[in-house]
Amino acid sequence: MTDFLLVHGEGQGAWSWGKVWGHLTAPEEHPPKLYARRRANKVCTLDLPGHGPDATGDTAQVRMEECVHFITRTVEREGLKDLVLVGHGFAASLIIQAAYQLTEPPKHLILVAGVLPSNQRNMLDALPRPTRTVFSLLDGLSKLLGQDLKLPKAVVESVLCNGMGPMEVVEVLGFFGPLPTRVLKTKVPLEDSPLPCPITYVELTRDRLVPPEAQERMAQRIPGAEIVTLDSCHQVMFENPRQLADVLLRFA
Repeated sequence: MTDFLLVHGEGQGAWSWGKVWGHLTAPEEHPPKLYARRRANKVCTLDLPGHGPDATGDTAQVRMEECVHFITRTVEREGLKDLVLVGHGFAASLIIQAAYQLTEPPKHLILVAGVLPSNQRNMLDALPRPTRTVFSLLDGLSKLLGQDLKLPKAVVESVLCNGMGPMEVVEVLGFFGPLPTRVLKTKVPLEDSPLPCPITYVELTRDRLVPPEAQERMAQRIPGAEIVTLDSCHQVMFENPRQLADVLLRFA
């Protein structure tokens, strides 16, 4: 049976997968239906270095290599087999690197609005100019204040959670933590060798952080990638968790 490892996006944590995790692990319905819905075996989430409970540390200085190593170590520690690796946002680049380093390659990679820069460019370079400009302004201000960069409430509401109801946003707003600015500014190395497994790119049609046109360009950099579209903002795990879980379960 298929195991899943869900890797969160920038400034978030394992908490962001809660609803999707619930749909992936829900017990079979009773009475049973003639057509049984596919189910996952083991579903794991993690908090990347500098995120989740570790967000009180120096998140800005977390290195890309630390994050990739943490992913591979989690796979080995949990004994995940027949693995589907799922990465949201900036984690897409991390799980691709991890896939090359695993002793047993994953069965499938799923990139949810994944940020995939060109070879030897950083993740910020893959985002639209207005997004990069806002990031630079906020990053400069956070350095003046001697603080890690954390997205303002207004940005989370209007850019990450656009289209979600006010109460839905309130439920998650306080969980967003500092951004791993060093990771976002690090050049991403792309392997010359063929991809170790098939890849599905999930395009989010109302994403304001990674607009659909940017997602399409990045998905086209992956030879033979399948593209699936969902009507959602960047935080699809909160807005449409069941639909996202159904996409993941196709590979169970």
